[in-house]
Amino acid sequence: MKYKYLLLPIAGMFIIVAIFVSCSKQEQTELNSSTPEISQSKADIQIENKIRAFKGKLEHLRENPQFKSGETIEVDSAVWYIKAALNYSYARAGSDFAKIISDSAKITIPTNGEELLIEDLPAVYQQFLDSLSAKYHAIQSLNKNLIMVNMVAEEPTENGTEVTLYLATGEGAPTYTYGLFDTTDYWYWGGYLGKCDIYQGQNVGEDATTQLQYKINHPIVTYPPGTYFIPDTCTDWIYPWYDVEYEDPNSPNGVYRLFYDETIYPPGVEPCIPPDDMNYYLYEGVDYIMEYNKPAGKYLTFGEVMWDIPQEGYELRVHIVRFTYGEKYFSHNPAEIL
Repeated sequence: MKYKYLLLPIAGMFIIVAIFVSCSKQEQTELNSSTPEISQSKADIQIENKIRAFKGKLEHLRENPQFKSGETIEVDSAVWYIKAALNYSYARAGSDFAKIISDSAKITIPTNGEELLIEDLPAVYQQFLDSLSAKYHAIQSLNKNLIMVNMVAEEPTENGTEVTLYLATGEGAPTYTYGLFDTTDYWYWGGYLGKCDIYQGQNVGEDATTQLQYKINHPIVTYPPGTYFIPDTCTDWIYPWYDVEYEDPNSPNGVYRLFYDETIYPPGVEPCIPPDDMNYYLYEGVDYIMEYNKPAGKYLTFGEVMWDIPQEGYELRVHIVRFTYGEKYFSHNPAEIL
């Protein structure tokens, strides 16, 4: 089998900024020199100015707490600006990693219906920044890099609006490269049981899902080091049977593009996925479904692969996936230290 390789504008919020961000394809121009450098596109410059103006507004409000204009901002717009500022300030793609660690936190912000007081923005921003910093520093590694931050708001209630903060951090030095799985890649389907077959006992703490997740995300390291994302779309967890497009009678399991096994195994025995099947599940499975769900003009900012036993007591083991998409930008400014 042949495998393929892989704004919310706020009208009138800040008079000092009236920039419309183009969603068209960004053209990158290289400087003519012996060592080419990446230049910012117009869209890169526009979004950077917009974010810096927002951060300047936050600083002005912090320095003038007596300012009580009563002006409000829609929750969706506030979430977009905070998310954009966090990614621009602290997250960068284009840095290699051995694995991705994902985490999340829920924060309730003070809202009145679908609006937030402008004067509350500094405190709300600080809440998310403090949570992000705590999650990031909880990773016990000196070799780590924040890749992406996303925020998803629930429907407002009388007690405020709950917003989930997601973060993806690359950690460790890679010991393998992106591409096809090789002849040693026999992996247990899940459970973080490590390798199987003649390699049983190796890489315990990882499994087929961690390897698939690493490879689906690894292409982002090819972006220039100043690349950052602003996510705006996230799928729900996708199960193999959710769409006819996820079916393929030629898959290793004969039914779905994602791993699916309803075999009754003896106690202590788990499915072992050989290299050829791992390659299928990567390119014709996870990557295929990622491309199928990707909105036009968007980029993958984070792909997740997880194992699941959907019904306790029933011999069914499956892989599920979730994808976050968004815009991709470039800045000459390095990420700030969290």
